[in-house]
Amino acid sequence: MNFTPGASVGSATAFVKGLGRRQKSTGRDVYYIHTSGTSNIGDQPITNAYHEPRTFTDTSPELYPYLRSRDNLTPYIHRTTDIEVIQTGLSANVKTYIIMPPTIYGIGTGLFNRLTIQAPIVMRSALHTGEVTQLGADDGDVEHVHVEDLANLYVLVASKVVKDGMQGFPSGERGIYFASTGRHTWGEFTGGIAKAMHEVGAVKTENIRKVGLKEAAGNWTGGNELFCELNFGSNFRTNADTSRSLGWQPKKTKKDFEEHYLETAKLVVETQP
Repeated sequence: MNFTPGASVGSATAFVKGLGRRQKSTGRDVYYIHTSGTSNIGDQPITNAYHEPRTFTDTSPELYPYLRSRDNLTPYIHRTTDIEVIQTGLSANVKTYIIMPPTIYGIGTGLFNRLTIQAPIVMRSALHTGEVTQLGADDGDVEHVHVEDLANLYVLVASKVVKDGMQGFPSGERGIYFASTGRHTWGEFTGGIAKAMHEVGAVKTENIRKVGLKEAAGNWTGGNELFCELNFGSNFRTNADTSRSLGWQPKKTKKDFEEHYLETAKLVVETQP
């Protein structure tokens, strides 16, 4: 299993090729579980470069061709990596499974980093600038999953691999598994951050300043505007039908999502260098 964000074609395909060599030498089935994200199917409403009104399901045979067509139009490293993982797996006789979660929220239970990505990035920026900022409009269809629910999906897939080799469930081009459990808007997301950061004393007011893509990318993503737009200003809509058919039963509710802002803000402030 590769839990790192899928932003390196070389390292991800190296894992798959290594497993391919093991399969060739032993004759036994091998499996690779890869981490991705729904920014791969997000549209681009800030630059108006791409509009996508559809809701995708992980049961659709059209999902992988869609990823290829999108990447041919606009290469995006996470999407490119997924495509190469799948193609390398097919060539090397490795069964690949790509977990594609939306915005991950909540506090992890591990021994090291317990924070997720998007909300902490905006919060750390607010600590530095003294204000909470938002890219784009308040609307938008954005999805989320609690880190514990997502972890349980990985456990479920891994357990089924060990039990029966994921018998009856697709790999390769059809082996993409969504993990959404709820939806929010960008206005709700930033509003929750502003309220929490004000409550912990990290900013003076709950006011939110709208910023353009260049400024947002400079503050949040090291200047990478495509990554910023897809992860902090896009729309993505999915149905995790295949994941749920595995027996995945997320436990967290909308209340958990609403309460995570304050929990996250406290930990961001505590761990800030």
